[in-house]
Amino acid sequence: MNHVFGYARVSTTDQNLDTQLDALKRAGCHEIFQDKITGVSTSRPALDRMLTKLRPGDTVMVARFIRLGRSRDHLITLMRDFVQQGIQFQALDLGVDSSTPAGKLVLDIFAALAEYDRESLNERTRVGRELAKAKGTYMGRPAGLDPVKLEKIKTAALAGLSITDIVKLTGISMSTVKRYRGIIL
Repeated sequence: MNHVFGYARVSTTDQNLDTQLDALKRAGCHEIFQDKITGVSTSRPALDRMLTKLRPGDTVMVARFIRLGRSRDHLITLMRDFVQQGIQFQALDLGVDSSTPAGKLVLDIFAALAEYDRESLNERTRVGRELAKAKGTYMGRPAGLDPVKLEKIKTAALAGLSITDIVKLTGISMSTVKRYRGIIL
């Protein structure tokens, strides 16, 4: 059996959830989750609990669309996830219902925006790396060997110390000692 889960949120404890709760009850929600928490807060305990209960075919319903997510990006991500998981979505204030062709279009647009945002971020990261490289900024692990570390490890290894002893004596990481020791011996 598919369930209709409602979600309501107000920003502060002195605001009232009654109008959202009434709209969700009248719309037929089986279970309503509610948070009284600021919009920018990353913690949404009731929303998180609801998300763990969702199964394909279930419906998430909100009285006011802007109350669902923390930000535009969070809303887009939620909409994309709903589409991917086969979760229906309804926003009563906007008349969005993903079980209709128009509602599916709206969710598809949100999913496309999420994909665009992700690809745009990847592109900006790639361009930033290329610019840094062109300016001579090295990205990633330092290249080559450190001659000071190499000499310390060589001296200790030739004296017959174990890898563990060399790490303790020099303070050089285990992985570096093993790598340099492999070059020496």
